[in-house]
Amino acid sequence: MQQRDVTFDIMKGVGILLVIVCHLLGWNHPWLDRVISSFHMPLFFIIAGLFSKPYVDKFTTKSSVKRYFRRLCRPMAITQLVIVVWAVLMALAKHESWNPVIRELLSLVWADVDGPMTPWGKLSLGVIWFLLALFVAKVLLIPLSRLENWAIPVSLIVAFATLLLHKIFPYSIWCLSLGLMALPFVTIGWWVKEHPVPLWLKIVVTVGWIVAICFSRLDMYSFTWNCYPLDVVGACGGTCMVYLVSLGIKKYMKITTKVLSALGVWSLAIMCMHCFEMYAHLGNHIKAVVGVELGEWPMFAWRLALTLGLAIALVHIPKVKKVFV
Repeated sequence: MQQRDVTFDIMKGVGILLVIVCHLLGWNHPWLDRVISSFHMPLFFIIAGLFSKPYVDKFTTKSSVKRYFRRLCRPMAITQLVIVVWAVLMALAKHESWNPVIRELLSLVWADVDGPMTPWGKLSLGVIWFLLALFVAKVLLIPLSRLENWAIPVSLIVAFATLLLHKIFPYSIWCLSLGLMALPFVTIGWWVKEHPVPLWLKIVVTVGWIVAICFSRLDMYSFTWNCYPLDVVGACGGTCMVYLVSLGIKKYMKITTKVLSALGVWSLAIMCMHCFEMYAHLGNHIKAVVGVELGEWPMFAWRLALTLGLAIALVHIPKVKKVFV
C-alpha cells in the first residue's frame, strides 16, 4: 500500500489557517489580505486537482460524481442548515424578525456567493462557497481531461468567458460561475500529477506571483481578477512556495508537521466551522457574556481557537466524522 504523503496535508493545514487569517485580519491589514488572497483558495483547488480522476468510462464518471457530491455537497448543506437553526434560535431568543431564517433557507436553495436581493434580505453563501465551486470544477474536469494537453488552455478560455459573462449578469446558481473560474486551477493540479514540472516553469510562476501581488489583486469570492491570467500564474506560484515550505516543515519540524497535517486532514470541518463562527459571531457573543475586552490579535487568537475547537469536536463524533473527514 502506498504511504500517504503528508506534504499535501501540511499544505492544506497552512492553507486553512491562512483562510482564517485573511477573513479575520485582512480587512484591517490590506497588504496581508492581498498576499494571502493571491493564492490561498487556488491552493485548495490545485491540491484537489492532484487527486482528481480523469475520464475512464461512463460508469466510472457516474461513480465519481456521486462520490464528489457526498464529499462536498453534504457538508455544505449540513453547515447551512446549522446556520438556519442558529437563526431560528436567535429569532426565538430576541423576539426579532424571522427574515434571517427565511433568507438562510433560500440561500441554501440558491447556493451562490452573490444571490439576488429579496424582501428577506440579500441571498448569499458564506465561506462554504468553496465546496460547491470545487464540486462543479471536479465534475467538469472529468470530460475535460479527455483533451489531455489541451485541457489547460480550454479551461482558461472557459474561465475567462465566465468572468466576462459575470460582468454582464453577476448571478448563477450552486456556485456554477465560481466553479468555472476555479476550473483552470483544478485542471492545473491534475496536469501536474501527470507531468513533471521543469525548474524554469517553477521560477516563472514564482516571479509571476510576486508581480501579481505588486500590480494586481485576486479575490475569487468577489470575482476580482485585476489582471487575468497573470492572477492564475501568480496563484500557481504562491502554491508552489507553500509546497516548498511544506517540504521543509516535513523534513525539519516533526511536531509542526503533526499539527499542520492534522489540520489539513480536518480542513473541511475547519472551513465549515469557520463559516458558522463568522455568521453567528460566536466568538463575540461569548466574549460579551464573559465581559472581557480583547484587542485585535487576542480576539483573533480567541476566534481561531474557538473555530479549531469546534472542528476538532466535530471530527471526533463517529457518524459526523464520516461527512467532514
